[in-house]
Amino acid sequence: MRVAISAFAILLAFTAHTGAAEGDAQARRATALFGSALTSGHADGLRPILPQRGKVRLTLVLLGPEEGAFGANQVEALFRDFLAGGKVSSFVVERFESDGASSALAHGKAAIVDRDGRKARIGVHLAFEPEDGRWVLREVKESAE
Repeated sequence: MRVAISAFAILLAFTAHTGAAEGDAQARRATALFGSALTSGHADGLRPILPQRGKVRLTLVLLGPEEGAFGANQVEALFRDFLAGGKVSSFVVERFESDGASSALAHGKAAIVDRDGRKARIGVHLAFEPEDGRWVLREVKESAE
């Protein structure tokens, strides 16, 4: 009986670890999709990671300026507006943290050209949560480099 209980406990732990690892991988893909959408200049590339319910908290200076909670369509429109006059030349994730189940944080650096043609390097901090089997963006915070 003890052997069966131990085997079951090991199986549960393995299943939880495998699920967390898959969740972590999905959150990393969502982070890469964010960077790819901006560096390609196509804000509509954000759609797969924007929530269907709830808001995305934005704190943007050079990419905005915007601060507040916005719906998915608004987030896409804000980034589309920036990309119409500015450019994200590169986006690199420097640190990624995830529990694989309920939250993920990505800290990256971006090289941009703002709407006035000035080059800048900024920190970009992203927060993700799962929604309906996918990871969605819940916060984008820009910081000075």
